[in-house]
Amino acid sequence: MFEAFYELSRSPFSRDVPPSELYESEILEETLGRLEYAAERQWFAVVTGDCGTGKTTTIRRFTEELDPAKFKVLYLSDSKLTPRQFYKGLLEQLGCESKFYRGDAKRQLHREIELMRGIHGLQPVVVVDEAHLLDREMLEEVRFLLNFKRMRRAPWRSSS
Repeated sequence: MFEAFYELSRSPFSRDVPPSELYESEILEETLGRLEYAAERQWFAVVTGDCGTGKTTTIRRFTEELDPAKFKVLYLSDSKLTPRQFYKGLLEQLGCESKFYRGDAKRQLHREIELMRGIHGLQPVVVVDEAHLLDREMLEEVRFLLNFKRMRRAPWRSSS
């Protein structure tokens, strides 16, 4: 209805708007810069905001602008995610069939990430949309995943 009135070729409020056509506000550019900074350093980043403010759209823009020669984006959007579903979802995106037990799947994911880094030189960027709804158990799994790089070497050894 309003598309015809304003002579628009498509609805400006749909999810299929290419990220390159989004309005480039200062806040969007700052957010994208911070997310890229976090991705390069393999840090944990959280995007917050009220409903309908464009968090998911911003993440979509961010992931589409990442250099595919440097980063592999793994995206999950289940707010009731369990640890088993978390590992299964990430492994499936890496082209693997997940082991059934959570501990086995966790070790399998660690191996796949190491192979991805070592062989292909890719850094994983894990995006969990609606992560504020995750329960404590799931947040602990994210913490373990983030600490994996540090846990590979013994804490009493120096990093030099």
